[in-house]
Amino acid sequence: MKYKLNVSRDVDTDEPDVFILNLPAGWKFNHDPMDLCHTYAYDSMKELRDDIKFSVEPCDCAECKRMAAKQ
Repeated sequence: MKYKLNVSRDVDTDEPDVFILNLPAGWKFNHDPMDLCHTYAYDSMKELRDDIKFSVEPCDCAECKRMAAKQ
């Protein structure tokens, strides 16, 4: 299974040139195996799109399971 970006649902911009990706339930970043991370900030949409190709993987943590059960 592969994560598919939904910009209107998953990306927030609160400052110029800052793009915050909030992964939906069931997905996490693999940047640091010791850190369970579901949100990450980028300087550009290009950087965001390039990174998610290799840095997003399925997640079955308690938070994701709880959120998935609500959907």
